[in-house]
Amino acid sequence: MPGASAIVSVVISTYNRRDKLKRAVTSALNQTVQEFELIVVDNASTDATEEMVKSIKDPRLRYIKHETNKGGPAARNTGIRAAQAPLIALLDDDDEWFAQKLEKQVQRIKQAPDKTGLVYAGTEIYDEHKRHVQQVNRPRYRGNVYHRLLLSTILGSVSSVLIKRECFDKAGLFDEQLTSCQDWDMWLRIAQYFEFDFVDETLARINMHGEQISTNFAALIPGRSRMVAKHEQEFKQHPEIFVVHLKRLGKLHFINGTWRQGFDWFKMAIVVRPLELVKILAWCVIELPIVKFCSPTKNFKKYTG
Repeated sequence: MPGASAIVSVVISTYNRRDKLKRAVTSALNQTVQEFELIVVDNASTDATEEMVKSIKDPRLRYIKHETNKGGPAARNTGIRAAQAPLIALLDDDDEWFAQKLEKQVQRIKQAPDKTGLVYAGTEIYDEHKRHVQQVNRPRYRGNVYHRLLLSTILGSVSSVLIKRECFDKAGLFDEQLTSCQDWDMWLRIAQYFEFDFVDETLARINMHGEQISTNFAALIPGRSRMVAKHEQEFKQHPEIFVVHLKRLGKLHFINGTWRQGFDWFKMAIVVRPLELVKILAWCVIELPIVKFCSPTKNFKKYTG
């Protein structure tokens, strides 16, 4: 059985993205490291995803299908539980890896101190509609990154990481109640126990096509709200960080048009740091009209609360 000798288990969760998934699977199977298993977890797709995956004749490929759509975090967790290798790599179904991604990360994690639990890499953001690279995210932080993760995720994408299995044994699996921020929450919990390292090269492409959670207020707002509530006590120990998250939720609600809830989040931010009132008013007058009416956010799926 391929998984028994694998050094890496690659997990891809998917839902109704047959064509994009094929690209992701191909990029995984074309890695220069060959000692891995590839687990595709189908979150009850209704397109021809199953037929496409089963048409790929590769002994390293395993296919698991949920009978109902349990959400992205649950699908990832299914793959992690099924994984047999000591290292786990995650790949979103709409992203792709460059050929040496696993090889270079495996080499890095073997050379790193035992307390290193996760290695990430640089990513490029590719606009599928305009067909060009929008930006390149270079890794910057290694070692104890817990404090930096309190402010935001620093890893670029879930598709950039290689993780020791023991990280999940210690920190738990992805929070299946989060509709967004699942990766940020996971990295923050892992960073409580392990250090991070990186390969300073661009090893993954993040394909932007307008269907991500980041363009869906209906998922983004409740997920971020739960994230703040879940880690509230940790955030409160750092008021300068806590206020950033409170203001962020206020801004998201204003852009979304849920004004009353936005006011509530802004009021909480002002209670924490009263001088934030000036910054909030300036944002409302100068930036909000531009963001709300002249940026892609006007086409995002709305949160109705």
